[in-house]
Amino acid sequence: MSSIPLKSYKSFVPSNFHSYPLIEYLKARFPYHNEEDWISLVENQNVLINGNPSFPDLILKTGDEISYSPKPNSIREPDINKDYSILAEKENFIVVNKPPNIPVHPAGRYRTNTLLNLLENDRGAKFYPVHRLDRETSGIILFAKTAEFRLVLQRLFEDRLIRKEYITFVYGKFPEKLVSEGYMGKDPDSSIRKKQSLRKESLGDDKPVLTEFSLISYDPKKDISVLLVKPYTGRIHQIRATLFSEGFPVVGDKLYGKRETAFLDFIQTGESDLLNEELGHNRQCLHAYSLSFVDPTTSEENNFHCPLSSDLCHLAADIPSEYVA
Repeated sequence: MSSIPLKSYKSFVPSNFHSYPLIEYLKARFPYHNEEDWISLVENQNVLINGNPSFPDLILKTGDEISYSPKPNSIREPDINKDYSILAEKENFIVVNKPPNIPVHPAGRYRTNTLLNLLENDRGAKFYPVHRLDRETSGIILFAKTAEFRLVLQRLFEDRLIRKEYITFVYGKFPEKLVSEGYMGKDPDSSIRKKQSLRKESLGDDKPVLTEFSLISYDPKKDISVLLVKPYTGRIHQIRATLFSEGFPVVGDKLYGKRETAFLDFIQTGESDLLNEELGHNRQCLHAYSLSFVDPTTSEENNFHCPLSSDLCHLAADIPSEYVA
């Protein structure tokens, strides 16, 4: 159980939950409590609607503000990897080496066990995430020290003025270089709602994607290629979905790996040695390696690198030392 102080959380009712009873909304959106617990929390005024006490059967409207104040020890969260480090610190931002198995923001069952909460608790200060990495992904991530500078950095991301590189491990002998361009959107052939796919023509709501891959090394005994990745667009699951669509699944990937139903197995029964052995690792082998940008407030050029996470270094032979340390 985390010792990090619990925070209050707010959400706004989206249009697809208009006319839902409060208790049904809470169960659907926030599954870390069961129905009985949510009813108790509502009745004890730990849940407020637009700042006011409520009752479980209240019918919600689009835009209603839901405020939730957790009770101590009321949320049973999974364990996390707390072994983060600070790569660099400037007046307006810090650069963090995120370990695998820790979410950046509160989500799902993770409310206090997050990198943001851990960082704020350790440093005794408030920080503002600028971008995100998946829970399983390791590597470099940026936090602003003020809300105003977060907007500065987010504009750089939107204008594609922040350059990022990743390292990933895939099955198969990858070409020396591959530039993949197309459109990304929901995978029409998948039963998993959030799964994306790359295609050469748009199906309507798809977003254009452009990703460059370069081969770092290939281990013929394990049939694993190590790649340096430069995403020129920033779409959800862009790297993993692109590699899957190109025929090179990421090692350890439950959703874009060798078997899609591995993700469903994980959701239903959690991690297992058998599943990890099948996928090749206990997490998706994706690492945010570098990040570069010019600070528009100082004109300073910033170039940061994050050595490959230690749990990935043994997965393939002949990885050049410049990526390891």
